Amino acid sequence: MRYLAILLSLAAAFAQSDRPTVFTEGTPPKASASEYPITGRWANLELGADYLVHSFGTGEQMYMAENYLVVEIAMYPPKGESVAVEYGALSLRINGKKQVLSPLAPEFAASNLNRRDAYQSRGPMADLGIGGIGIGTGGQRGGSQIPGGPQERRLPTPPRAPGTDDSDMKPVVRAEDILVRTALPGGTFKGPVSGFLYFPYSGKASGVKSAELLFHDAVLKLK
Repeated sequence: MRYLAILLSLAAAFAQSDRPTVFTEGTPPKASASEYPITGRWANLELGADYLVHSFGTGEQMYMAENYLVVEIAMYPPKGESVAVEYGALSLRINGKKQVLSPLAPEFAASNLNRRDAYQSRGPMADLGIGGIGIGTGGQRGGSQIPGGPQERRLPTPPRAPGTDDSDMKPVVRAEDILVRTALPGGTFKGPVSGFLYFPYSGKASGVKSAELLFHDAVLKLK
């Protein structure tokens, strides 16, 4: 009986993992699809898109996703109608190749954000910060980069203004959390919806001579 209970628990876990994840945020859609650099149409949907290469963010803070090509897409159904978003209907064609790239689920993309070998040199631009948050690796600053290796020299703590304490400091927001929060939501929505798509890409961005976003049989020429 105990063995059967374990099998049933595992079966339930696999069934749960097969269910599509529903995301509920994304980015704020612009007033209309015409406000995006690239526009298109599929069925009764107006489409807007923007090719951002590796960048994503909230507008106030931007981050880099070195392992992905990032595209923002917005969908506008007729007034009063709904739009169903499915990742399986979206893909990216690079340089006219027959094989296309599929967007990753946001949680998976976040778990591999700027992932690189622990022994690889990070270079002079690592941990470049915008808005006070490191965007080089998406990780924490300081500490040894190699397990068991020497610790990096720590800089002295900068002086604080009189009358300030830790409660006055803004909480640190992880790039991974921003990635998930601003990704294109999946599900059915009343009115327009928009968000970022993350297509895994290991090549150099300079090697992308043309990029086309495919949505069903609609083609949006991004580059």
